Formats: sequence, C-alpha cells, structure tokens
Amino acid sequence: MKKLLSIVLGVLLASTFAFADSELDQLRKQIADLQTQVDTMNKFVSKNTRHTATDKLSISAEFMSRLDSTQYKNVRALPDWASDFMSLWMDGSGFSVSDYGAFASKYPAEASQLPTMFGLVGLTTDSNSNGVPDAVESTTLSGTDAEKIGKLFGMVTPKKYDTNNDFMLTNRLRLRLSSKVNENLSFSGRLVMFKTFGDSTPFHFFNGTMGSMALDANSAQVPTDDSLRVERAYFVYRNSIGDVHWHFSFGRRPAAYGYGMENHENAVLGGSPAGTIIQMNFDGGSLGFDLADLTGIPGLNVKFCYGQGYEGGYGTLNSMNAQADVNDVHFFGAIVKLFDNEDYKVIYNWAHGYGLTDGFIGTAVFPFYVSGSDTNLDGIYDNYTINPNYGGFVSRVEPMSEVGNIDLHSIIAQGYTFDFSWFAAYSMSKTDPTNQSANPMYQFMGMDKMMDGTGHSIWLGVMTPELPFLGGKLGVEYNHGTKYWQPFILTYDAQKLATRGDVYEVYYHQPIVGNNFFATLGYIHYDYEYTNSGNYMGEPVKIKDATAFNTLMPVVDKVDQFYLKMTYRF
Repeated sequence: MKKLLSIVLGVLLASTFAFADSELDQLRKQIADLQTQVDTMNKFVSKNTRHTATDKLSISAEFMSRLDSTQYKNVRALPDWASDFMSLWMDGSGFSVSDYGAFASKYPAEASQLPTMFGLVGLTTDSNSNGVPDAVESTTLSGTDAEKIGKLFGMVTPKKYDTNNDFMLTNRLRLRLSSKVNENLSFSGRLVMFKTFGDSTPFHFFNGTMGSMALDANSAQVPTDDSLRVERAYFVYRNSIGDVHWHFSFGRRPAAYGYGMENHENAVLGGSPAGTIIQMNFDGGSLGFDLADLTGIPGLNVKFCYGQGYEGGYGTLNSMNAQADVNDVHFFGAIVKLFDNEDYKVIYNWAHGYGLTDGFIGTAVFPFYVSGSDTNLDGIYDNYTINPNYGGFVSRVEPMSEVGNIDLHSIIAQGYTFDFSWFAAYSMSKTDPTNQSANPMYQFMGMDKMMDGTGHSIWLGVMTPELPFLGGKLGVEYNHGTKYWQPFILTYDAQKLATRGDVYEVYYHQPIVGNNFFATLGYIHYDYEYTNSGNYMGEPVKIKDATAFNTLMPVVDKVDQFYLKMTYRF
C-alpha cells in the first residue's frame, strides 16, 4: 500500500513540476516579446525625437579657461603731489588756504613752486589776497581758467612706474546655434558668456579706453560677468540667377574674429569683416554675390554690408528732440574676395562710417565727473565743475555730438606654402572731423574734436604645420600702427590690432584630444608709441612727450602679457 501511495504521489509531483515549467516558459516568452516591443518603441521614439530636434536646431559648444599674467612698464600718470593737489581741489570746497597748508607740509618743494607755476599760466587773480589764486579756490572754473589749469598740468612731468596683474583667470562659454530649413534658408547664432574669476559685474572702472566700458560693441567680447549674451543671430537666404549665386542676410552680425584671426584662434574663419579693421558687435545686414561661376575666377565674391553703431532716436536724451544734432551712426562697406582657390586667397575690405558720434551708449564707473554751463549758448562751456566719484557710482553715458566721418581700407592675403599657414595685411584709416563735441569732459581735457589724419597699419603672421613628436603648431605675428591708425577693434583677443606702435606675439597650440581639446601658450609684447590707441577723439601724443595733463588717466608705454588657454571645442 505504501509503495502504491508513493508511486501516486510521485506522479502528481512530476505532473505539477511539468505544468510549472510550461507556465514559466510561456511567461519567459511573453517577457521576451514585451522587451522586444519596448526596444522597438524606444528606438522608434528616440530616432524620431532626435531627428525632429536636429532637423530644427543644431547646438555645439566651445569652452575656454584662460590665465593671463600681465606686466605694465613705464606707465605714465599724475605724480603723487599733483594727484593729491587734484584730490584736495575736488573735495567740494576747492583748493583752500587750509588745503594749501596741508599740501605744503607733505610736499614742501612743490608747494614752494606752485606760486611760480600759477604765475606762468596766468592764474594770478587773488581777490582776497590769501596767496591762493581764485581759480583754484573753487571747484567751478571759467572756460579761460580751465585752459590755464590745463596749461598748468601741461608743465608737469608725469611719473613713471611699473605695475602688474600677475594672475587673472577667465572663463568663456560659446554655444553655437544653427538651423537650416532647406538649401535656401538658414539661421546661425552664438551665445557667449565671458566671465572673470571672482567678478560678476559688467561695470568696470573707466581707464580711458572703450574696453573698460560696457558697450553694445564689446558685449561678450571682453571679460565681465556670468551673463549669457547674444553675440550673433542672423538668417541667410540664398538663391541663384543663372550663374550668379546671391545671398541676403540680416541680424546681429558675425563681426569679430574675421580674416587673419584663423592662426591665432586655431580655427577656421569666424567672422565676415577683415580682422584688421573691424572686430566689434553690430547689428546690420549684407547682400552678397558669388561671381566665380560667371567669371571663372576662383572664389570671386562681392558682399555689400550695412551696420548701425548707434541708435539716436530710442531711449536717448534726444529721442523726442526734432532739433537734435545727434543722429544714428551708420556704417556701409564692401568685402570683396578677389581670389580664393583654397590654398591662396586675397580679400579687400572697405568701410565708411557716417556721422560718428563722440562716443556710444555705455556704462562705467568714472573717477570724476566734469559738468559745464554754456551761458551764451555758443557751444563752448563757460564754466566747468569737477566732482570726484568717491562712491564708485555707475554712470550711463551717451553721445552728445556728431564729430565726423571715417574711411577704412584693408587688403589681406592668406595662403598655405609648404604647409605653413601665413597672412599679410595692409590697412589704412582716414578721419574726417566735422564738428566739435559738446561733452564737457572732452572740452575740459582738450579732446573735443575727432583727430584729423591718415593712419596706416601692417599685420603679418605665419604658423608652422604640425611639429614632429608633439604635433603642435607654432605661430608668430607682428603688427604696427601709425599715429592716426584707427580701426574698430573691441575684442579681448585682438585688442593689439588697435595699437599705435609695435606688437610682437608668439603662441603655440598643443593638441590634447585632437582639435577638440587643446592648449595654447602665448606671449605678447606691446610697445606703444602714441596715446589713445583705439580712440578717435583728441590728437594722439607721443608717449615720451606726454605731460601730466595727458595722463589724467594712466597711459601705458610697454606691456608684457603671458597667457595660457585650455580650449574645448565640439
């Protein structure tokens, strides 16, 4: 009996296990089928989602971390006694008798010379006979006395000193956007953050250069804060008429890092205008014609360009003034690619600026303010008042006058010879002053007219092919600008091209992950010859002849700059 029960129980258990194995197999098969369906759906959804997204917009990124170490040599500025004299004068009560006493106790030699200096420039009126001329007892100066004060500081030799910024780190992020509807219509854009380590404000102390102001023209081109700004955004429409291919474009232009900057940036062409004369942001348009097929000349292309440097009728003092003498600033130009067979190319660029103003809309922290009153309305200030900006307050400034026109010409040749990448450029600028600035600071400082002259520039560069063993590339560049050389260069990487003097640069690009991640080690030596590089207001002065009056803002003579960049680009 027990044997029979054992047999029955065994049969039942075997049947149960067999049934369970069958269900498990079916379950496994169902799971496998479901997994296949899920994978198929995922693949379908991902492919279509990705396809839809990339059809509309493509994004690529570039990120650069940069270390600069800069040494300034033979900087000219007010001597200490003159700087303290100015401080006492601008403290709200003028240079009083008590100020004179404090000044004499610290600078006895200079204090003993002051009466003679006052006499030499005609500051002799002393109505209360206290030994201090009336003009310097007040912070308000008549126009005549302002000229005498200018002569007074013009007799003073500026001090010379060295200073440095040994360690400055910056980050620059670029997000490139591109979209293409079809072969005729496309869009390009670039968003940029250019930030200084330990700083996140766009408002900097004014050092006498446009680069120290927050302007539309240099937005995202110089280190400021962590804001992501629109550097470029424009559409391009292309079509053809027979063998003539033409395109039309409008928007915020690719106006920086143009022809000549390829070696320096270790990149292909980044902007439209020749890098020799224009590297700044502006909004505008272009109409181009590709004539290569029509003429048989390789690469022959003509592009007419328009840009606006200043909008005078919106958000400005004169926006509702029908009699305003400050209008919009317009630029027109042409970029002609005379020849381009991929190994060699020649480009000519012309630009004309109409009705340039005595500045642009911008913000900065100014060391002092000069205000004026024009009592007889002849356009010349009769009295000036100078106030220090001890609080570090931010000021918004805008143009007050149109001051003239400018023409720019540049021709640049580029090529590859024995795998060496080289370029050579000659450029010329011609200013045409037409009016006097109504800005009281310019009038007080004698910089109220556009300089009148023709400037010249040369720029040469060569870069090796990949060197043995390390695979890096070594580049050298030289540029020279004359007294009246005046381009529009407001990018941090290219500011040397505005120099009135000589600049030497050497750099080495070392690939780490090909061209997607590379290091650049470089050195630049600036040897300025004239003041006010990059500024068309006021007559340039030889650095060696500059007086204290020319150096109310420090003037740099020589600069040594070392830099190291790590660039990710994909």
